[in-house]
Amino acid sequence: MLPSQIVLAKLSRRIERAYGLRRPDWRGGCSTPRLWSAAAVRLWSTHAADPTGVPLDAELFVASQPISVPFADPWTELTQPDCARRYRSQLRKIIRRLRAELKREVRRAEKRLALGREIEQILKDGGPISALACYIIAMRAGRSDLAGRFSAAAIAQHRACPLYRQASVSLIPVDLYPIASRSVAQNVQYNFEPLAEKVLLSMN
Repeated sequence: MLPSQIVLAKLSRRIERAYGLRRPDWRGGCSTPRLWSAAAVRLWSTHAADPTGVPLDAELFVASQPISVPFADPWTELTQPDCARRYRSQLRKIIRRLRAELKREVRRAEKRLALGREIEQILKDGGPISALACYIIAMRAGRSDLAGRFSAAAIAQHRACPLYRQASVSLIPVDLYPIASRSVAQNVQYNFEPLAEKVLLSMN
C-alpha cells in the first residue's frame, strides 16, 4: 500500500518539528521540503515492511537517531537506511521495558492468587497495577467478566502506547488483547508524543 500525499505531508511536518526540538541550535541549513519528504518516506517504508510492529511515529523516529555530531546534518541523520535500523532498535528496547513491566505486575498478582487471595481484592488493592495488567490478569484467570471492567482503561493505555500489544504477546493470546489490530491507514492516527518526549529528554 502506498502512502497518500496527505499522510506524507503530515509526517514531514512532524519530523521537521521534532528535529527542531531535538536540534535547538539548528538554524535550517540544508533544509528543503525534499529533505523532510525523504525522511517521511524512510519512516513510511520502515512501517510498511512491518505495519503491526513499526508504528508511524515521527517524534520517536527522530528521537531514535544518535544526533550528537557538532554540526546538524538532517540529510544524514534522518534519511539514510541506518535511520530505519536505529528506529527499529529503539522500538525493541521500549517493547522489552514494557514487557518487563507487565510481567512484574502479572507475576505479583498471580503469586497472591496462589496464596488464596480473591482476584477481585487483588485487583482492587494490589498496589500500582496498570489497567492493561489488570485486564490480562483477569483473562488469564478465566474471568472475562472481571476483565471487562478494565477494558476501557486498558484500551486507553494501548492508545497512549500501541507497543503494549507486542509487549503482551507472551502473557495473553493475540485474539484476547483488548483492542483489535488496526489497519495501516489507521496506524497514522496513533499518538506517541508523550512517550517520544520522554525519550528525547533521556537522550539530551
